[in-house]
Amino acid sequence: MPFRSRQPRTLLAYAALLDRSVERIAEVSADAREFDRAEIYRLTDVWDNNTAALFAAAAARFRWARALRARWALRWMADFGPGRRAWMIEQTAAAGVPIERSLRRPAPEPATGPGRWSRVYRGCVVAELDGTESELPAGLAAEYDLPAAAFRGLTVERRGTDRVDGWCEFELPCRYAGGGPRAARLTVHFEDPEDLRFDSGPDATGLSLHPGPDGVVLRLGAAGVLRCRSVRLNLDDDGWEGSPTGRRFAAAHPERRERHHVRQWALPVFRSVGGPADAGWVLRAAMVAARRVRHTGAAADAPLRAVTTALAGAGPRILAAGAVRRRADRNAAFEALVTDWFRRGGPDFAEAVTGYVTVPQELRPVGPPARPTVRALPSRLALVLYRPPSAPGEYSRPAHVHLIFAQPPAGDPDAPWVLRSRGFEHSVAFAFTLDAFRHTGLPEPAPDRLVFGPHLSAAGAPAPR
Repeated sequence: MPFRSRQPRTLLAYAALLDRSVERIAEVSADAREFDRAEIYRLTDVWDNNTAALFAAAAARFRWARALRARWALRWMADFGPGRRAWMIEQTAAAGVPIERSLRRPAPEPATGPGRWSRVYRGCVVAELDGTESELPAGLAAEYDLPAAAFRGLTVERRGTDRVDGWCEFELPCRYAGGGPRAARLTVHFEDPEDLRFDSGPDATGLSLHPGPDGVVLRLGAAGVLRCRSVRLNLDDDGWEGSPTGRRFAAAHPERRERHHVRQWALPVFRSVGGPADAGWVLRAAMVAARRVRHTGAAADAPLRAVTTALAGAGPRILAAGAVRRRADRNAAFEALVTDWFRRGGPDFAEAVTGYVTVPQELRPVGPPARPTVRALPSRLALVLYRPPSAPGEYSRPAHVHLIFAQPPAGDPDAPWVLRSRGFEHSVAFAFTLDAFRHTGLPEPAPDRLVFGPHLSAAGAPAPR
């Protein structure tokens, strides 16, 4: 490409990360049977705070300024955690522009292992629990009233073709001296469960954890069972360090004290004006619109196809526009780039960025977007989100059930499947098993009840669509 010789490696890597993100979002959202909501959210979230720096670096006049700005921005991006840093190294190496040597050394990770608490921040600790012998269940039972644990929510989701993961949440009354009437919050994260059964009809109060040779068995109330190889416990309790376990942990792992009079490294604020700034706003707005998949109710309506179609191959084109020397010509190049994004993305893309930038009149959407007609059968469950009724006087969302299914469009059995959602507010009954994610065949739902054979049923007031 003619502009390549003018571009430093760090800026080429920056643009490659954008293209790899768009390609991956398109891949995991092309067919609802392979949909991965968590990965889409992770990728789109990268480009919330990193888009402006990309355009400012691309539009810098001198090569050394482009290299310096891109390197600073990449270092700042990598400092968001070891997972983000590893992803950047892997993706840039695959694109032929490795950047590991340009990044700062990662901060040492605290020593952790199965069955040991590690600190997230004050009052919040996490631990892995597997089938090996551990003091965690006994310690939790001694310091919290597990039989009185209040169930507060459950999410189970298919990720990609085969993976299933999720979390369930409880409020634990404190038993240790000084705990008072507070309740700690325990979240249990799990991946690829071997067995999962839940029924809101019987009493859902109570929690027990049983590690064994076959993994961890977690019992939710009177009729809920979860069995998997390991779980991750996230305990949020501001007074935990007053418990016996917390005191021992605090003595062995004191909190790091903030260093005073030390300047914290931060990303410099790069400002661009005119065409580069406008194009950056369009791209950021598109990524924010795609990031709506984070909310389960919006996952089926996020404009992923429009965004990925419009932004395909955006990286080299951004660098080409930024390499134009005269300011007026450079602004015109970015304006042409944005116009082409609107043309390729169509009305759905224009609707996604409306409110952030000025959309050309001829490209503004007219009326609500059309939805493809789907079949009633077959279907595949993709996500379950359940919130039980709140305790009296507790500030919380109303009870609800939200279900997302993958279904094929009508009239074209070979077309990619699409996501469809169904919700119930103030649910009075909900039951499902893990087989609901593995078996297809969904009958037409009744107005106040949805039955998926013997594996899934929900009843309540239908949520507005």
